Formats: sequence, C-alpha cells, structure tokens
Amino acid sequence: MEMTMYEVRPKAKAGRILLVDDDPDFRNMVATAFTRAGFSVREATNGKAALAALGEQTVDLIVTDIIMPEADGYEVIVRLQAMPSRPPLIAMSGGSVRLRMELPNMARLLGADAAFEKPLNLAALIKEAGRLIDEHQKKTLAS
Repeated sequence: MEMTMYEVRPKAKAGRILLVDDDPDFRNMVATAFTRAGFSVREATNGKAALAALGEQTVDLIVTDIIMPEADGYEVIVRLQAMPSRPPLIAMSGGSVRLRMELPNMARLLGADAAFEKPLNLAALIKEAGRLIDEHQKKTLAS
C-alpha cells in the first residue's frame, strides 16, 4: 500500500458508496479511507447482502470483492447489468495469484467499470471512485 490513512484528504460531498467484502478488517480499512475522503459508505458482507441493500437504498458506486460466500462479486456484476440505471462498479480481488486466474480482467469483461488487485493502492481506488461517481452523476443529470 502506497499511502497511509492520514494522507487521504477530505473533500466536499463525494457520493454514496456500497462497499462489499467478506473480510471485516479489510472492509473497515477501505471504509475508513473512503469516509476520510468525504464519501458516505454503507457496508455489506457478501453479494447477497449487497443486492438486498441496493433494494433499500440507492448508491452512487459499488465497490465489491470478487471472491465471497453467498453470491460473489461476479454475481453482483451480472445482476447489476439487468438494472435500468445501475451505478458504476469497481471490482477488487486478491485471489488472482492463488487461483492463477485474472479475476479483475474477468470482472471487467462481465461489466465492471474498473478493477483493482489486492493489496490495493488506496489513493488510486479513491481517485477512480471519484471519477466514476462524477461521470455517473453527469449522465444522470443529462437524462
């Protein structure tokens, strides 16, 4: 990781993020970074919980792990494709080396807007999240 939590600079209202990861320590670290950068974060422990949360509240971005129990990140990506005005999605995974598969590239092929390999570069993740949210909000206002 190339930055500390103290290097994240808060900015104006940045958007609502649904963060999906089954690892509570990792989820807490990323949620803290997003919060310090000015984002509002809602958390889910797996894809099934994420899909339920999307039925209750709208978000500006979904950031999801790929390998999880009870509906993985791929299922979230595929199910989002059926939504008429879906939020952008960032997929992330640390299992590519272990499984000898290009998990983030597979996520992009299924429809993820961006993908990151763990361990994350938090600064790059936050920058990409802001870019995707801005782009999504502009499209929403234009329609």
